[in-house]
This record gives sequence, C-alpha cells and structure tokens, in this order.
Amino acid sequence: MLQEKTEKILLIALFVVVFGLTRFLYLGPDEINPDGVNWHYRSQQFTVALKSGNFLNTYQHYHPGVTLMWISGVPIEVYKQLTGVQTYNQYNFLTFNFIAKASVVLVQLVLTLLILCLLPKIIGFYKAYLVVAVLSLEPFFLGNSRLYHMDVLLTLFMFLSLICLYLSFAKKSKLYAVLTGLFIALSFLTKSIGISILAFSLAYSLYQVTQNRKNLKYLNYLGLILGTALVATFLLFPALWVKPIFVIQNIFSESARVGVRDGHSQIILGEYTENAGPLFYPFVLVLKTSPFTIFGILLFVFSFLVGIVKVKKRSHAVVNAKSFLILLAVFYISYLIVMSVPSKKLDRYMLPEYPFMAFIAVYGYEKLLKYFKQRKFYDSLVCALASVFLVLPIITFYPYYFTYTSPIFGTTENANKLIAQKGFGIGIVEVRNLILQKHGERTLGFYDTKPIDAIYANSKVFDVRTYGPGKYDLLVLGVNEDYPDKVIDNNVKFIKDSSIYINGLEYWRIYVKEIN
Repeated sequence: MLQEKTEKILLIALFVVVFGLTRFLYLGPDEINPDGVNWHYRSQQFTVALKSGNFLNTYQHYHPGVTLMWISGVPIEVYKQLTGVQTYNQYNFLTFNFIAKASVVLVQLVLTLLILCLLPKIIGFYKAYLVVAVLSLEPFFLGNSRLYHMDVLLTLFMFLSLICLYLSFAKKSKLYAVLTGLFIALSFLTKSIGISILAFSLAYSLYQVTQNRKNLKYLNYLGLILGTALVATFLLFPALWVKPIFVIQNIFSESARVGVRDGHSQIILGEYTENAGPLFYPFVLVLKTSPFTIFGILLFVFSFLVGIVKVKKRSHAVVNAKSFLILLAVFYISYLIVMSVPSKKLDRYMLPEYPFMAFIAVYGYEKLLKYFKQRKFYDSLVCALASVFLVLPIITFYPYYFTYTSPIFGTTENANKLIAQKGFGIGIVEVRNLILQKHGERTLGFYDTKPIDAIYANSKVFDVRTYGPGKYDLLVLGVNEDYPDKVIDNNVKFIKDSSIYINGLEYWRIYVKEIN
C-alpha cells in the first residue's frame, strides 16, 4: 500500500515537471496572438472597473472571458503595484505577456491535477493518469495551452463539469453537485458556448430524476447543480450585479451575430472560403491530432464494433465506467455536431473534444494489450508509438506547437496546402528582432498589426489593407498572406529580403521597397 502511494506521488511529480517544462520554457516570446493583445486591454479595463466600482464595465466582450480576466488581471495588477509600472509599452509588453500567460498556465495545471484527483474515482488512478498524460502531451493541445486565450480553460472546465456531473448521481453526492454547478458557471464565464454544458447537465439530471422517481434526493442534486451554477455566475461576474438582463442579452445576441451568422476566412485546398462546411472539423481533428491518439481511437472503435469492448464495473469502485463513457460520448458527439453548424469555424474550437479523444484512445490501447498474450512486446510497441508521436514532437516542434500537423499528411508544408495555417502572431518577436538587426527601426506594413504594435513603435506600423506602400519601407507578410491590393495597384516593387521558417513553413517574409 505504501509502495503504491509512493509510486503515485512520483508519477504526479513527474507529470508536474513535464507539464512545466513543456509550457513555461520560452513562454513569453513564442507568440503574441492578436486576440491576446485584445485580452490584455480587456483585463486592464476589467481590473479598473473592479477598483473603481464601475461594475458594468467588467462586461468587456461577448465571450465573455471573465475567468481569463480574473486569472490574468489580478497578477498583472499586483505586478503594477509592486513595481510602479502602470502602462504597457513596446519595451515592457513581453513582461506583462509572460505574467498573463504564466498565470493561465498555472491555473491549467491546477485544473489538470484536479482532473487527476477526480477521474480515478471512475476509472482508477493509472488509467486516469494515462488519459491526462495523453491529453496534456497532444502537440496541438499543448500549443494552445501556451496561448493567452480561453479555449484550453474552457476545455478543462467542461471536462471537470462532466466528471462531477456523473459523480453527483453515481455517488449520490451533494458536494459533487455543487462542484458541477461551479464548473458549469466557470465554463460559461470563459466562453458563451459553455452554456452547452449547462443544457446537457440539466438534460442528464432530468433523465436521472425520471429514472429514479421514488428517490427525491435526485431532485436535490438537480437543484444544487442549477442553483450553484446561477449563484457562481452572478458572484463572479460583477456586471450582472448592475444590469443582468442587458448583459446576458448582449452576450447571446453578439454570440449569434459573430459566432453563428458571420463566417471566418479559411483557405482549403488553395481555395478561399468564408464557410468551411460541415466536414471541416472532422478533418481538422485528424489533421491536428497525433497518430498515437488517432490510432488509439481506431482501436477502440474496432473493438467496439467487433464486441471486444466491455468496460466492466470495477470491483472496488462505486461507479460504472461504461455509463460514464456513454455520458462523454453523447456530450462530445453532440458538441461536434452543434459546432459544425455555424459559419464561423476555427481549428482551436475543437479543443474541447481532446479529453474525450484521449479517454477513448487509452481504452483502445488497453483493449489491444489485453487481447494479445505477448504483453511485453505490445507494451513496448505502445511505448514506442507514444515516444515517436507524442514525445518527439515536443522536441522537434519546440516551442511553436501551435503549428503542429499530423505526420500522416507528410510535412507541415503539405498539410498547409490542405488547410492553410493561421499566423496568429507565432514568432512575431523573431520578426521584430530580425528587422531591428538588419534594418533598424523602419516603417512596416502588416496585415494584422496588433501583435507587432505591442512590441514595436506603433507609429511606424501600418495596416496594408488601409494604407498604400507610400507609408512603409518594409512589407511583412505572414504565412499564406498574398501581396496586398494597395501594393499591386500602385505598381510599387518590393524585393524579398529575408524569411523566417517555423517547423518547415515559410512563416514570415520580409520585403524591402525598391527605391528608384
């Protein structure tokens, strides 16, 4: 017993070390995404609103990103108070950016460890450990966890909601019902799509109530889940203290306008489109997920189809892992279908699917190992697959895991021809450093100016969609960005000066204006 406890502690310690090494190293300068620049401003405004008592201004965006603003706004305010530095500029932005991103990563670590505490109550420690390890080492998921953004937070809050929801009824626990409501609230306060977990939880709770009509306790769990979700949402979102109806209406009306009706530009097979279609997300999941996880999922599906999969009730457990698996499947398949309907589609919107994929991949490999008698050989084979497809990319793609594409499609350049990579401020600090080293502080033309504006003299940065080439000396194009129309129309010639390659892609191209 003592040996097993020591082994678990060592495994958790190893996980924390790996988690830290893969997320904190080079965390600040690896990227400055344009959405992150916006959230820096919103977090500042959120903090100012709290300090001034102008609580309505804690509503900054329809997402609404409240959790992100709490997580990063408070540490940044503490830093400001300790140092006396009150405003952002091109020289201190990277410091603020690191504080914000490190705060988000720390919270992700806490949430992941919480999953590692709760999930074993359903499937046992070692299997839960493998699920969490596969999830955390998935390269694209890892890349997004390093962003100053909300999708990974949403993913973890939703998964915790489902775990606690299941335990609430399986263990007939009021504590888990309260935790379910809390994580539902945190999901919604992270992104408005988090309302889906509330709808699903209520549907599941009603199902449990109807299946157990003679047990009035089930009504209590339903009431606790809903009540805690509402109370936590209200307490953590000060704007609701002032104008709750106005704020909620704005969140959903803006979500419908921007997230559902409006499209988002994508380049698929070389063709530009505003609506990528219903098959976009399934293809993205294959393109952006490691072969290790994909193969595990295929093993699980095959095992299920031929009747090998029988997730039995553990002799020492109170709950039935098979019914939990069904709960996950219903939610995550429904989520995939619902998200495929809106016109606006982005690859990172599929991050909430990764816990489910890691879960069934682990079960798939378990069935493979149990099926064959030569256990040592297949144990070694699975470890080799994990080393090649999970561990190796951590080294080869460092630190730009956001650009990861599955080797099933060959190189990242080949994958880019299928679905074009988004620039998203990856490597923008390298761009700035190269420009300053070779050209000094010159005027620049960019498509998306927000990332470079944050770390460069913004009076010298111009949007090429608004300003012609007379305004800038250097033209900087990101991956999959073409010559701007205003340059073509003016017949001004720019000569390629240098390029920055990231994981096999010509990610940034720098052009110098030819002077006659």
